[in-house]
Amino acid sequence: MAAQLSSIPDTPLPPPILTTPRLHIRPMHPQDAPSMQHHAAPYSITRYMTLAFAHPYTLAHATTWITLNLTSALPNYIISEAATPHIIIGGIGFKRGADVSAHTAEIGYWLGEPFWGRGYTTEALAAVTAWGFAEMQGLRRVWAGVFEGNDASGRCLEKCGYRREGVMRGHVEKGGEVMDLHVFGLTKADWEEDRRREEGIVGRIDGIGLGGYLEE
Repeated sequence: MAAQLSSIPDTPLPPPILTTPRLHIRPMHPQDAPSMQHHAAPYSITRYMTLAFAHPYTLAHATTWITLNLTSALPNYIISEAATPHIIIGGIGFKRGADVSAHTAEIGYWLGEPFWGRGYTTEALAAVTAWGFAEMQGLRRVWAGVFEGNDASGRCLEKCGYRREGVMRGHVEKGGEVMDLHVFGLTKADWEEDRRREEGIVGRIDGIGLGGYLEE
């Protein structure tokens, strides 16, 4: 397995849709399957996912998911560290709404256990949220459903500007356990306002000068 994870694809990887200081986020490649399966396999990953994310997560599941995305051009992407773009450490993507909710999308994401605690999920989520509002036609609201107990995911969403909108009590049942579903949402208008506020704060700090500010 170690050799499979470190092997370089025979054909070029697709270019990333975006990069962050530490991560690449790009479309999938057929040779992503081994590292995707390896990092998505633990129960800790699938515990708070829907049944569409199988457990145990096999190489066949990874291959099927990659093939579906390549043939249907779905807005789902892999996450890799910038230094090793051929090794998948997680995934992130959108599910567009329909009918009267066609202007919305649900965002979902996962990250392999060895990469927890480094801020990678927040880094990827913030970048992909911004990309979605900028690049996905007609997108004016993004939301996420978080299973009861998945507090880390809720914190990531709030760090990225998502608002905690409510709780759907007893909405989820998995493995015989009934759980609440916590709903987080972010409108494009609120996202734009948050960006303006952050830019204003940075501008004021730059204008004062950090040294002078501290002396006062």
